[in-house]
Amino acid sequence: MYDLIANILQQQFSTSHNINGAKPSSHAVAVWRAAHQLIEQPPIFNDPVALQILGHTKTDVTENLAIHRDPISSAMRFAIAVRSRYAEDEREKAFQTGANQYVILGAGLDTYAYRSKHQHEQVFEVDLPATQSMKTERIQQLHLRPTCDVSYVACDFEKGSLEKNLLAAGFDKRQKSFFSWLGVVPYLDLKAIEETLEFVSTCALGSVLVFDYIVDPGMLNDIEKMVVDILSAQLAAGGEPLKFFFEPQALSKKLIETGFGQVEDISPDHLNKHYALPREDGLRVGNVIYMVKVVV
Repeated sequence: MYDLIANILQQQFSTSHNINGAKPSSHAVAVWRAAHQLIEQPPIFNDPVALQILGHTKTDVTENLAIHRDPISSAMRFAIAVRSRYAEDEREKAFQTGANQYVILGAGLDTYAYRSKHQHEQVFEVDLPATQSMKTERIQQLHLRPTCDVSYVACDFEKGSLEKNLLAAGFDKRQKSFFSWLGVVPYLDLKAIEETLEFVSTCALGSVLVFDYIVDPGMLNDIEKMVVDILSAQLAAGGEPLKFFFEPQALSKKLIETGFGQVEDISPDHLNKHYALPREDGLRVGNVIYMVKVVV
């Protein structure tokens, strides 16, 4: 069983192409989002730019659909699609209540700014300098045009530069904002996580942050623990070790102590109820990844 799962996961992070500057995880997530557009019908998360932003590397999706149809691959891809859908649903709610600024923490190859329906919103894509360089070069090569205002903010969360760099890019802490922080927290040390949370908590009242995290392995069954162990080893080998896991109640306590006025735990059961149960394909969000919504 271990070798079977390891082989399947290895295929997810292996690519016949290389995007210079793209971390294995960010490329894998972009591939999963693209594959979701072709395999799950109807898709949970509609992203008409998902294949396009991959450029020539889209063949990692179009020529390997059989690999992506494996049950483990499908489960991981579905979880990625659901978290993206939830985050953007909440972003839309926030926009309708006046949160004109949208900060995407750990943007990677995210495509929101190239399909936004709100031309007057301000999007700030935040990621590591090398990732941002790769992203902007790719956007130019593919002639992708943003549909709203977008700023690319280079930042290393573990060097405490988030607030400084965002403000330099024109972010206004006095304006109600929405933050998404997907697929990032597990890769950070506790200090970087706490500093980011503290920054968001000092933004305008009503600002919203949505993020995901991997639960403490002690909460998982044997198969789920095995998947996390294998995934952790493969990510570490690619230079992206998983550093931090959370127990939901302990995390909620930390968020309240940080100063957030509202903390909402978004469990897999919650996500399945809202996004998966109406489906006929049987896909469900597993117990490895949880989400949280907090309001300043």
